Amino acid sequence: MAQIPDNPLILIDGSSYLYRAFHAYPETMSNGEIPTNAVYGVVNMLRSMMRQFASDRIAVVFDAKGKTFRDDMYPEYKANRPPMPDDLRCQIEPLHNVIRAMGLPLICVPGVEADDVIGTLAHQASQAGMPVLISTGDKDMAQLVDDNVTLINTMTNVVMDRAGVVDKFGIPPELIIDYLALMGDKVDNIPGVPGVGDKTATALLQGIGGIKDLYDRLDDIAPLGFRGSKTMAKKLTENKENALLSYDLATIKLDVELDCTPESLLKETPNVDELTKLYGQLTFKSWLNELLEGGTGEVQAVESAAKRISSDDDAPAMDTSAVKIDRSQYETILTEEQFAEWLEKLKAASVIAFDTETDSLDYMVANLIGLSFATEEGVAAYLPVAHDYMGAPEQLDRDWVLEQLKPLLEDDNVVKVGQNLKYDASVIARYGIELKGIKYDTMLASYVYNSVGGKHDMDSLALRFLQHSCISFEQIAGKGKSQLTFNQIEMDQAAPYAAEDADVTLRLHQRINAELEKNDALNRVYQEIEVPLVPVLSRIERTGVLIDDMLLGAQSQEIAARLDELEQKAYEIAGEEFNLSSPKQLQAIFFEKMGLPVLKKTPSGAPSTNEEVLQELRWITHCRS
Repeated sequence: MAQIPDNPLILIDGSSYLYRAFHAYPETMSNGEIPTNAVYGVVNMLRSMMRQFASDRIAVVFDAKGKTFRDDMYPEYKANRPPMPDDLRCQIEPLHNVIRAMGLPLICVPGVEADDVIGTLAHQASQAGMPVLISTGDKDMAQLVDDNVTLINTMTNVVMDRAGVVDKFGIPPELIIDYLALMGDKVDNIPGVPGVGDKTATALLQGIGGIKDLYDRLDDIAPLGFRGSKTMAKKLTENKENALLSYDLATIKLDVELDCTPESLLKETPNVDELTKLYGQLTFKSWLNELLEGGTGEVQAVESAAKRISSDDDAPAMDTSAVKIDRSQYETILTEEQFAEWLEKLKAASVIAFDTETDSLDYMVANLIGLSFATEEGVAAYLPVAHDYMGAPEQLDRDWVLEQLKPLLEDDNVVKVGQNLKYDASVIARYGIELKGIKYDTMLASYVYNSVGGKHDMDSLALRFLQHSCISFEQIAGKGKSQLTFNQIEMDQAAPYAAEDADVTLRLHQRINAELEKNDALNRVYQEIEVPLVPVLSRIERTGVLIDDMLLGAQSQEIAARLDELEQKAYEIAGEEFNLSSPKQLQAIFFEKMGLPVLKKTPSGAPSTNEEVLQELRWITHCRS
């Protein structure tokens, strides 16, 4: 096993990491706006790399946009590669932002590939006697290995020094370029010599030497005796131009002009404010927790969280300070005296954050287990009424509590805010209470403020707007078949969870509502449409609506006839019948037969025909006509 020296210059092939992460991590990872699997995967590998190999010198290198000198040398270079999937392209900028915030030098040099930048830095460092560790999964990098340069494949943990290269390829690093040139590369569209695979290439290089030696000693090839050796000299002669071109294409440059040197690539102190903002936006909950709790991994001794965060460029800007929540200050109401004190607090509050805890997500059958309130930031309490696990503390009677709270909950002048209050209103309606005073709802506020800015559940909103990681239900209840219902959760876990819900809801309301009030149009939608509909929808969902089945049937027939009419019109425009539900057939009609522009591509590189694209194509054809 190759030994890795202490404190090497670590050069990370970011482009190699990028594609591996994109395909290795679940495609479903998303912050609600963009996929996040590649960002998460790359950052996870970087964190692992830094934990495994301590070094104060490091750089992450990516391919730059645009063509390189190899495209000028050979226009067909990498012509077989599909374009970068849209779901990956949109992750590049946030990934680069995270890497820079981690304090890691990031390098992209136009006109060359990441390999060439890494090769130049590795060569410079090796010449100066500096140990180098290159993290990549690219076999081409084996040509860079020397007495000071070692490779590691972080996906397989295979480390290669000079002996490792010989063991894997059967040849030393000095012949790797010749090896690649003879075989060619279908992925990069490097032609190579037809009929030469890895075994043949190895036999030629072991028997005679590099490409220059092969062309100097063509007569010595046949006696080598491997399969096809008698005709190999002819193949090499006929394909000499391709072989020499392939050699140049496979050669990693060692002389790229750079603005940095190996000595200058020093890891800096992470920008905790920026990392907090980014982890919140990307909903990387566990990493955000590390920052807010003091930092682990690559971040140490974090004393403060972010001071300011801005949403993406397309969304309204918001001032969102990271919060420090002290859950130890929350109260658990178990006595009539405590209840009386809190009842006075609730009556005096300008706005009450209100939440219910139940034993089911189905409000039609859910039993009320407890209620939580917040009157100010950090001033919150949980009022349990039905925890029944063995050893549960004595709690106030649920019917008595609701009787005392009913005037307050039904008072339209007592302003309430919640996260999806429609659910809470439906729950307490089962106990004969009509929740009034619903003036704000953080889920609706977030949606109106920026509907595509991410998910609108409370945990996601807390991450995005407060940079706070809430206690998750799974943390206190478990997962799967063994998951507890809320009445079974012990009070010391249930109370902080429930009180935090109310506290965070109030904090979210204060931040999001302040921004909505700056925009009259959005605020009107929120105040005049969305919030007033909460009690209406709650009643509809609980009692149902009257449907005229005869009228509905007639409408269905009308719609079916209209759809058939539109289908026939589509066939007339296309000049042929086709399956309107088939993306492939739509692609053929739109982009081949009708010559419409390709506006967007699918992850596989095919022209997209999703609804957004169809709407835009409709506008384009309308303008043409």
